Amino acid sequence: MRISGISSNGNRTFERRPTAKEMQVYTSSLNEGLRLLNKKVDIIIHNSAAPAVEKENTGIGSLFSRTVQNKLIPFLKSHGFSGIQQEPNNLRKVGDSSPYAPESSAKNIFMIPLEKLTTEKYGKILSEHDFEKVVKNRSKSSRVDYYNVNEEYNKVLRTAYENFKAGSALKDEFAQFKKANGNDLKKAAIYRILSSEYQKSWQEWDGIDKELFSTASTFGIEKAQKRISEIKLTHKDDIDYFIFQQFLIDKANAESNELAKKSGVKIIGDSPVATPAADVWINQDLFLKGKALGCPPDAFSADGQTWGFDYFNPKYIFNPDGTLGKAGRLMKEKYDKFFSSFSGGLRIDHVIGLVDPFIYTVGEKMTPQNSGRIYSVAGEFKKKPEEYSNILEKIVLKSAKEHGFDKKDIICEDLGEPNLPTIKVMKELGLSGTSVTQFDYRGAEAPARNVIAIGTHDNKSFIEYTDDLFKQVEGKNVNQRSLFRRLINYYAYKFNLAKNRDENLVHFMTKTKHLADDTAPKNISKKELKEYKQQLRTDKNKFMKASFAELFTSPAKRVQIFFADFWGLGKTYNRPGTNTGNWELRIPSEFEDRYYKAVSEGKAPNLADAVLTALKQRGLDKENPELIKNLDESARILSE
Repeated sequence: MRISGISSNGNRTFERRPTAKEMQVYTSSLNEGLRLLNKKVDIIIHNSAAPAVEKENTGIGSLFSRTVQNKLIPFLKSHGFSGIQQEPNNLRKVGDSSPYAPESSAKNIFMIPLEKLTTEKYGKILSEHDFEKVVKNRSKSSRVDYYNVNEEYNKVLRTAYENFKAGSALKDEFAQFKKANGNDLKKAAIYRILSSEYQKSWQEWDGIDKELFSTASTFGIEKAQKRISEIKLTHKDDIDYFIFQQFLIDKANAESNELAKKSGVKIIGDSPVATPAADVWINQDLFLKGKALGCPPDAFSADGQTWGFDYFNPKYIFNPDGTLGKAGRLMKEKYDKFFSSFSGGLRIDHVIGLVDPFIYTVGEKMTPQNSGRIYSVAGEFKKKPEEYSNILEKIVLKSAKEHGFDKKDIICEDLGEPNLPTIKVMKELGLSGTSVTQFDYRGAEAPARNVIAIGTHDNKSFIEYTDDLFKQVEGKNVNQRSLFRRLINYYAYKFNLAKNRDENLVHFMTKTKHLADDTAPKNISKKELKEYKQQLRTDKNKFMKASFAELFTSPAKRVQIFFADFWGLGKTYNRPGTNTGNWELRIPSEFEDRYYKAVSEGKAPNLADAVLTALKQRGLDKENPELIKNLDESARILSE
């Protein structure tokens, strides 16, 4: 892109996107560089954050939308991406925008691409006029307004359903879907119907409804069956409407997977550690009573994290002979659904919960006496050493294999307090963990099997992180001599020889030293290396540039970039432990221009430059002069 000038606020402006010819050189060079580095690159985009062109913008995104499939995916492919990691696709609770505490294992209705319902392929069950009303009535905020979206989607999907019932070419297709999936979806539908009636959690429902599907119901099977039949009869249309919505998502999902085969950009699913509320209600006899899954006290939370997620009673996961028990079979069904839905594999949220979960007593302050890891400490459910890998090996990996996936297609989120059994199991099974450099993880120390990222959905944007890091040392001397003095102070403090130390400065100097050492060209001189370190300490843009390059110089074979960082949005997507303002950030509709503008301003990653830096750092530049020349020119065009 060519710079046309400087705006009044000091930011660069750009005149044009790269030409088709420039993009051809850039894309082919980038892919060749990634091949030499043995790297695969994914982008993390949650459905709600996906962009939409103005005339099809319903106020929330979907990876099944026309904008994503016709515009975003080709754009991402041209920038070397081969995967899009989404959030859990389960149905969300009404009034709760978090995808990590789902209502049921049914799918998120906001993923339905409404604009496609106006087409022949979807039986034209929605008129252009009704679709345009949704676009017109959407919130004018650039962020997702879940209240507005929920209202508009419920209205328009009910209209589509009524049109479908009036006569549609989808009738036979829907009948087949209902026959194959109706039993499970009817239970999820009943849960939603009762939730709407009671307006409170299922634990507070009237007796028989609270225990409707419980095998230990105090009301007996006959009364429960009678009540179920009554609900099915009274709410027959509501249940069919619920199943119909799931049919539309399934149809769009299948279409997305077909596109992935052609484009090479595959969608990666995400499996939450939480069991959906409806699934707990339906199978409540299989869960620990009065206990919930959480996280122990650590550097991020002095009191621990009380997630409130129900956890299966371990004695129901495996039978004494090693076969799957009732809970184990439900877990297997869960992973079967995920692996059958996604063409690119699966991310497993909080994998520690599948190896050595931390359980606490609900309603009590967390103490060592009422909480702990139920397998690695003495207790009722202590495991033998060889059993820690059972869930991953006999359920998750077995399901993956049955659906044509290998362990390399599984990403395990193993962040947080280190857990030795989990570390051991991950290494034994050769599973990919997650290395996040924003958590001060040094890229050079990332295992080759790991995924490496600057941040994920639970971090500040990289712009915010960088601003905070530089603010901590603002006005302080950041030259080499200062580092020497500060290190003396550090060790003096450590051995009780001094009263104070500047931890922020020591941290900043150490991080930038590692960053320079790990991204500098292979044969750089000591003088040049010293100058490079100083540049990283005084220039935010160069620090950010090196930080993105670190992902490619690291041993990790898989790189992930969060959408807020790729587009340089400079805003946080989710703040763990808070309940407002999360999961609302979106990629703008003019996403192409927005990226090229951000990269020219040094706010977004220049992937040509990052790959070029990695090739030089590994000493691969001498034997690939033409590739180096093309990447250098591409990096210049993007950065001018």
